[in-house]
Amino acid sequence: MVRHEQGPRGLYGGAVFRGSTGGTLDAALVLRTLIGAGNEAWLRAGAGVTAQSSPEREIEETCEKLRSVAPFLRFAES
Repeated sequence: MVRHEQGPRGLYGGAVFRGSTGGTLDAALVLRTLIGAGNEAWLRAGAGVTAQSSPEREIEETCEKLRSVAPFLRFAES
């Protein structure tokens, strides 16, 4: 557990790869993740922290990532 977080992170980001038998490969980082189970949903965002990072800017960037997705989430009854 990271000292500034209340619990384990779990799944929040990663990479997506697509390859072909012809030898092409596409890869992308997943920095915004929506996980749903039953009547609950979790929106997570990741940040890339380096030695040159500013903690204030990393928090701001993470909030920007969440704001880019959150307005488009809707609850739908089945």
